[in-house]
Amino acid sequence: MTFIANIDIQSVFFCVLVFLLLSWWLRSPKELPPGPWGWPFLGYLPNLAISAYRSGQPLAQLLNLLAKKYGPVFSLNLAGKSVIVLNNFKYVKEGLNNPSMSDRPRILDKVDADTGEGLAGASGEPWKEQRRLTLTTLRSFGVGKRSFEENISEEAECLAKEISNLRGKAFDPCHFFNNASSNVICSVVFGKRFEYSNPSFERLMHMLNENFKLAGSGGLNMLIPFAMYLQSSHSVMARNRINIMEFISDHVNEHKKVHIQNEPSDYVDVYLDEIKQRQKLHTHSAVNDKNLPHTVRSIFVAGTETTSTTLRWAVLYLVLFPEVQHRIHQEIDSVVGRNRLPRLADKTELAFTSATLLEVQRIASIAPLGVPHFCGEGTTIGPYTIPKGSIVLPNLWAIHHDPDLWANPDEFNPERFLDEDGELQEKEELIPFSIGRRVCIGDNLAKMELYIFFTHLLHQFTFKKPDNSPPPSLQGDSGLSYSPKPFLVEFVVRDWC
Repeated sequence: MTFIANIDIQSVFFCVLVFLLLSWWLRSPKELPPGPWGWPFLGYLPNLAISAYRSGQPLAQLLNLLAKKYGPVFSLNLAGKSVIVLNNFKYVKEGLNNPSMSDRPRILDKVDADTGEGLAGASGEPWKEQRRLTLTTLRSFGVGKRSFEENISEEAECLAKEISNLRGKAFDPCHFFNNASSNVICSVVFGKRFEYSNPSFERLMHMLNENFKLAGSGGLNMLIPFAMYLQSSHSVMARNRINIMEFISDHVNEHKKVHIQNEPSDYVDVYLDEIKQRQKLHTHSAVNDKNLPHTVRSIFVAGTETTSTTLRWAVLYLVLFPEVQHRIHQEIDSVVGRNRLPRLADKTELAFTSATLLEVQRIASIAPLGVPHFCGEGTTIGPYTIPKGSIVLPNLWAIHHDPDLWANPDEFNPERFLDEDGELQEKEELIPFSIGRRVCIGDNLAKMELYIFFTHLLHQFTFKKPDNSPPPSLQGDSGLSYSPKPFLVEFVVRDWC
């Protein structure tokens, strides 16, 4: 009897296992681009985790290695999620301009502190409605136009003053750059800036920076719902998100107390007017009180991190390539002189300076996998079938390091953005803010900030490695962005006339 019972138990276990495997196989999409086989249920996730641990390479670089074997468009099963990786410029451009790929994975909702969608995680009509409002508002305040240059220049002067107060002492520029870039966003969103020593502002910057670092390699938790809960830092990140939302909500509530309808002075005022307008019309809208703080957070986080991280990479590369920095100093002194600061009008003549900034954005690729897209309807990219429900990852790092597009792509060479006459030659394949229908909404603002901060700092300072310190590393840290490892630098004041 015991023998029969053992047979029955083994048979039942075997049948259950076969049933589960068949169910998993039948539920898996069949019309997918080529890609590696993975484990049942976990898919290729363990393989990626092991490869990342052994090699120390960022996720984007590991995916680029897979593309060499499976082609420029390939598929992965990551814990039950079908992920399509676009690994060259042609298919990234085609895919991200495809209306069927304009949504976001629902997992992006879970990284917010409550159920509001805001702008970054929204899809469909809610996304279109809020994006349209945000773009119109930013343009109305002059963002992306020369009329907004003065706002950024004033913040650049504040930044230079704070650095000058250090009197050449070595420091980590992360804190200063975060504050400066965030203050530009604050001036647009809240209509004011914060002193760098403001305790609540300092705490906000710390939390934003900490969450970007703790998010994990390439923001994998944006792809796999349970990944965020497996991180030991999950509770810290969750608490930070709540506190960030409280900071934003407090300032939104302050606006509500003094807001005068139809007399907007900043983004929050415009949004509040739009909420009132829709309420009068009794129309259901994504422009509402719940989404307002989340939309502000989307602008705040993206606008702060991209600019600050790019500036840190720029300083790092110029420390390691002093001959490039010397050439920039010569160009700025020749074009601008020593009795005034650089302006946007100087940009065409500051060709090498501008080319260096573009080269930093290319080689650093701070958003190596962009932000995940979601395929709302089955579609195609070139000869490849992309099933409904797939997550789509554009590998921007692979594009920026493609030897077919860039000669010796791992070399830092600003001259690749200059033509034979030494004129600036921007290239379509450089897409640090992504491309297509969901291109970064603040790309024009970020470009203005980067140029003004970069040229103002180089006009006034020389970046130097502290004496008796080892050269800083060009290997970065992978979080939601690819950022430099912490490093110290000296800003030596240059002579003015």
